[in-house]
Amino acid sequence: MEINLNEIRGNSLVRYGFRVLLAKEFGLYLKEQEVEKILLAESCIEVYEDVEEFLEKSGWRRDNPELCSECYLFENHICRKIQGKIWYFSRIQYENGLRGMKQGFN
Repeated sequence: MEINLNEIRGNSLVRYGFRVLLAKEFGLYLKEQEVEKILLAESCIEVYEDVEEFLEKSGWRRDNPELCSECYLFENHICRKIQGKIWYFSRIQYENGLRGMKQGFN
């Protein structure tokens, strides 16, 4: 199944596929009714052509020079190869977004 991130908001089948992808590739398990969290997770995905582009554009090489090997990035689920591209899920951005959502409820 090909995931088109632009269709997550309006297509429940795409949301389902994205939830499966998040669980399998990044270890993030979300329930079907957690639509806001799913949309938040989508906003935390960055897609790159290759690992070198990820290292340069994301600032990972600058911030984590000792953790730049492809082996490290893939074994630790920092990057995943999906649909021929390199996908990066920013857990920091996701956690910050969750905190913002919780503050909005208070």
